[in-house]
Amino acid sequence: MDDFLTDQQQAARVRGWVREYAPAAIMAVAIGFGGYFGYTQWQAQKERNAAEVSDLYEEFLDILENGSQESAQEALQRMASDFQGSGYVDLGRLLMAKEYVDSTQPSRAEEELKSVIAATANGDLRQLARLRLARVYLYMERPEEGLAALAGEPHSPAWEQLAEDMRGDLHLALGQFEEARAAYQAALNLSGQVDAGWIRSKLDHLNAAGTMASDSGEEAASGNEGAAQGDEAVQGEEAAQGDEAAQGDEAVQGDEAAQPADAAEPQGEAPGSETPAEEGE
Repeated sequence: MDDFLTDQQQAARVRGWVREYAPAAIMAVAIGFGGYFGYTQWQAQKERNAAEVSDLYEEFLDILENGSQESAQEALQRMASDFQGSGYVDLGRLLMAKEYVDSTQPSRAEEELKSVIAATANGDLRQLARLRLARVYLYMERPEEGLAALAGEPHSPAWEQLAEDMRGDLHLALGQFEEARAAYQAALNLSGQVDAGWIRSKLDHLNAAGTMASDSGEEAASGNEGAAQGDEAVQGEEAAQGDEAAQGDEAVQGDEAAQPADAAEPQGEAPGSETPAEEGE
């Protein structure tokens, strides 16, 4: 039927289509151009922000190396306030935490590492921050909190060996030797960044310490038995000495009782001994 339409009828049909679909088509084209323009503007802004935060990070590194800690902390705060969530901010906090540890300020290092854990969107950086926080707690003699820091989300295979090795150190600090041995053994069975020889030396030291403790316990038990036997011997000697002393006292008392009779005899003989002399005279 369309083949038999006149030119005027076909023109009228086209005009009808234009009136019906033109607004939607124009809208689609506008949205397309607007989306493309917006995306390019967003991309340009993102590149400008990346360049700006990169410059701030370089400035922070320079201050950290050549300036004071306070100046570096101020530069880090400026970067964090303008570009919160940026990986440069997370890296800056990790470096600042290391600087605080090196200058024996573990509490300030703890704050920086906690900020990384709470704010970063990078899973690897978060796990690295957790490991460093656990080590800071070990340095601060707070191993229970170190174990709690490691007990969050599971570690990826890249960090698992480091986490097990760190758990061993924390359990050892708590005197939990069996748990420490199990953690070191788990770390030894994994491949990662920690040298296997270093982990094995920790295990050997732990096993040697356990053997020495066992030997010390046996020696202490033997010493206690010897001491008990010695006490019994001393008590026996004291009892024997007491019996001998008692017998000696009885003998002395018997001698003293016999002495008065012996003393009386010379007094009775005295007159008789003088008689011969007198008779001779």
